[in-house]
Amino acid sequence: MNLFDRRQFLQSSVGAILAAQAAPAQEGSDTAQIKDEGALVRVKGSNYTWEWLKKEDRFRLLDSKGRLITSARLQPAVVVSPAGKTAPRTCMLGSLAAHHVEPGKVRFEYKAVNGAARLSIEWRFGEDAIWTEPVVYDTPSREDVVSLHYFVDNDGAKPKPGLQCFSLIVPGISEGSSVSPVEPALAHLKAHLWLGHGAASSDLLQQWGLPVGYFCGFNIDPPGPGYRDALTKGRSDAFTCGLADLPNGDLLLDMRMGRGSMWIDYRSDLWGHLRGPGQLRLGAKLLWVVGEDFRESIRRYYGELVKAGIVQRKVDSPRKVAAALTPQFCTWGAQVDRDKGGPKLDEAFLTEIYRELKASGMKAGMLSIDDKWESSYGRLEHSEQRLPHFEQFLDQVRAEGHRIGFWAALMRCQDPEGMGLAVDNMLKRPDGKPYVVGSGPTKYYLLDFTQPKVQKTLSEVARRFIRRYKPDLLKFDFGYELPALGVAAPQNMQWAGERLMWKGLDVVIGAMREENPDLVVMYYQLSPLFLEQIDLHSPDDLFLAAGEYDLEANRRFFFSSLLGELGVPTYGSSGYDWQSAPAIWFDSVVVGTLGSLNDFRADERGEGATPDRVAKYNGLVQAIRPSNNFKAIPFPFQEIGSTRAAHAQSWARIENGEVVLLALRPCYLGSSGSSDDPAVKKFQSMVHTKVPVVVASKTADRIATSDRLVVVPFGDDEIVIGTERTGRAEITVHFFGGHVEQSEIAVSDGALHLPVKQRSEAYGPVEWIEAHLSS
Repeated sequence: MNLFDRRQFLQSSVGAILAAQAAPAQEGSDTAQIKDEGALVRVKGSNYTWEWLKKEDRFRLLDSKGRLITSARLQPAVVVSPAGKTAPRTCMLGSLAAHHVEPGKVRFEYKAVNGAARLSIEWRFGEDAIWTEPVVYDTPSREDVVSLHYFVDNDGAKPKPGLQCFSLIVPGISEGSSVSPVEPALAHLKAHLWLGHGAASSDLLQQWGLPVGYFCGFNIDPPGPGYRDALTKGRSDAFTCGLADLPNGDLLLDMRMGRGSMWIDYRSDLWGHLRGPGQLRLGAKLLWVVGEDFRESIRRYYGELVKAGIVQRKVDSPRKVAAALTPQFCTWGAQVDRDKGGPKLDEAFLTEIYRELKASGMKAGMLSIDDKWESSYGRLEHSEQRLPHFEQFLDQVRAEGHRIGFWAALMRCQDPEGMGLAVDNMLKRPDGKPYVVGSGPTKYYLLDFTQPKVQKTLSEVARRFIRRYKPDLLKFDFGYELPALGVAAPQNMQWAGERLMWKGLDVVIGAMREENPDLVVMYYQLSPLFLEQIDLHSPDDLFLAAGEYDLEANRRFFFSSLLGELGVPTYGSSGYDWQSAPAIWFDSVVVGTLGSLNDFRADERGEGATPDRVAKYNGLVQAIRPSNNFKAIPFPFQEIGSTRAAHAQSWARIENGEVVLLALRPCYLGSSGSSDDPAVKKFQSMVHTKVPVVVASKTADRIATSDRLVVVPFGDDEIVIGTERTGRAEITVHFFGGHVEQSEIAVSDGALHLPVKQRSEAYGPVEWIEAHLSS
């Protein structure tokens, strides 16, 4: 059962939902073997060993070969303050009172926590996964819970991170490319990072690919890198630790001196919602999985959530899938280049950029209109002053065969009174005043979705928007703008923290889908707990990766491609230059669909659209697969190395167990392209090339048996494609501008030997090559 099922919400109270969240997940009937030796508890799973040392109160996670993956203190720390006061803060670890072993689970109890409180936590062990239940904190004192900290090493008002491993992996760690998501402990990065909805912290501006809801790690046996076999025999498998439900606090990760600590910030000292005396339930259900490498552990984290019934793989209608996979052109980049962002967006710009889109020859099937088509944030109505013929313009775009997408910052409200609301319906600061972003005429508030009046108003606004404008796609933006609980909060604190964005989307997207169930919603989150609302992943703004947009996009696709196994493809938007766009599209076609936001006239380098670049877009459009369920395999995959790790040199796309697309780069990121990896050899045996190339089946069949193939070359060479078909192949070369050339080639020795060129002196750049093979 989906723990946040909207139907359940409509039929139940918030209290009932929270009780459902607290109930153990249906992890399955298989439980791991637990052996209690008094001073040591040992658990054996299918691919892991978990140990707890009583004397030290530390747990150790080992892989199937007995190599240490990670270790940390088991007892969580609770930071409290006197009721209604922000200081002084207290954080005192207690002593072990008891541990209780039952089939499939162990409960740990502590006494004298923060002086007089008691704390208990339960770990549940399946064959393939470990589940950590929420913490029960029972205090006799009149005190507020400020925060809960997992994996800490010491007492004190500022708990010290204590989880140890060689590298921590945090997708979305930085909005730019200067800080790697694969961070070695010895680098001693000191940072307070969001794992939840936020983006800005006091340390780093994080990638807007949040919430992610998990982090990973792996270890290298001492003495570490540089020693013989350290990166092979000495490197452990990897873990992923992530949410299995959403807490009503802010989820963060503290990295300090090479160690980590996941923690949840509640700030009841400001809001009074978690106040003793009494028994308080803190934290969230956590899921631990082990994989051969960190990518595989993330994949298994997703899979175990599906297995437990917490999330469900998306099964969308053909109409919705087609809309999600439609290649896009977004107006934002041109708005930036022409100073038409925000309230400067007008009708002259919109008609001009649409005319240029058509004139460019780019075969984008969707026009996505960005900020700020609205008269004011929150109303979801166009500005009649700046866009007087907006609806006629939309009718024209549709009549000419394009779908339409709309940008919307659903959390914002610029004119409460104009929506029938008041400032009391906005998020509040601790002093009771509304939380305000900006100043002057451009300032806005953030809506409090937990209030019934706001829910009713927004539902009506959302339904009117769908009926009036008939969007195919909604580009939701600025979810990360929801403030931390130390800054502002909603009225109903049971929906605070990581639950607030879910609540807002449930209200707004739920109402929109009552009007149009096939509406596609795009956002840049990696958490599977939002599958109900989000249909298409976006890598979003690459602006801090100027000069290497393609490398940063490739890294973001490395993580987001795993969502394909849950039914969520990725939209491959470009950066802010044309130069890197073809390389981004090369990767995009594997993981979902293509996009561009570049100005046709001139970008940040002063370069505009050229036939050669647009031809690459058009050619790759032909290779887009029509399914939103797939497995993407990056190869060769390097796990270690902050620069090269979490990148894909080449890709294979698998559907129904068969290879239907290959995107091959013989040389990338300084690699020679050769590898002893069996997966690399397998894929290279299917298509052999000395230049980058995308080869895709145009049918449901795998490449080797398909009678129709798409080939998009990024160089001049002979492409050798293995095929089980015999006879002759009809070859059609499609040029930019519409010219085609046809020929025939004999299939010999189980392969199609296809000579390719990127352009012709007579007809210009090649878009794609089509091969029809006889049976």
